[in-house]
Amino acid sequence: MNGKPHGEPGILVEGNAYIPIDLSDSLGVDLAQATQVRRVLYNGVVHVRAIELRDHNISVSWDNPSRSVIIRSILSICIDRVNKIVGHGNTTPFQMQAFLARANPGADRQYPDLPKLYQEEGSIEGINYDIAFAQMCVETDYLRFRQDLNPAQNNFGNLGSADGRTSGATFASARLGVRAHIQHLKAYASTESLVQQPPIDPRFRFVTRGIAPAIEQLSGRWSPELDYGGRILAALRRLYESAGLL
Repeated sequence: MNGKPHGEPGILVEGNAYIPIDLSDSLGVDLAQATQVRRVLYNGVVHVRAIELRDHNISVSWDNPSRSVIIRSILSICIDRVNKIVGHGNTTPFQMQAFLARANPGADRQYPDLPKLYQEEGSIEGINYDIAFAQMCVETDYLRFRQDLNPAQNNFGNLGSADGRTSGATFASARLGVRAHIQHLKAYASTESLVQQPPIDPRFRFVTRGIAPAIEQLSGRWSPELDYGGRILAALRRLYESAGLL
């Protein structure tokens, strides 16, 4: 916990890690009366499912070699603004690349400069490049491109074409594809003008500016999925945990 061993052991139940509820109390998280929390009694001690702590801004991950739950309550980022699309990223290109390589070995060789492009293009337009990168991971299945998109399209945000007839927009380079993705996010999240004019996002002009400043508000808009924003947030959280920021 917070980088130090904790003396009290937990248990595994059907593949889920459970921790003594006293540990959650020591983190300042009161789960005693939380009706949605899964709990079990084992050897006279109440245990709660460790992953439930994530809903209380506690980072929870699993280290398989040591069969240990890794818990962090000391956050390096502003958790209250983690879902705001306008802002600054917190990861480095190396951290993004390492996260991508773990999810899809070989993707880092296919697009070695992609994290750097997201950092550069997001910073220019004032868009949180961590969010854009996490969305790219969701849209492309970590660059596996299992949907209708072709890698040659350089369309990392799954942007539609202007006429709506072709199967998605196509961009001449990875940088331009990232730029269009960032521009489309800015269209949804902000009313500020683009720094890089003219827009290359083919559907920039069709978006009601500033209608979705938070990730969750992209659900049903960018994608028909009503849990779309939640999927991006989950990928973003995994990125931050991978980078040691949560």
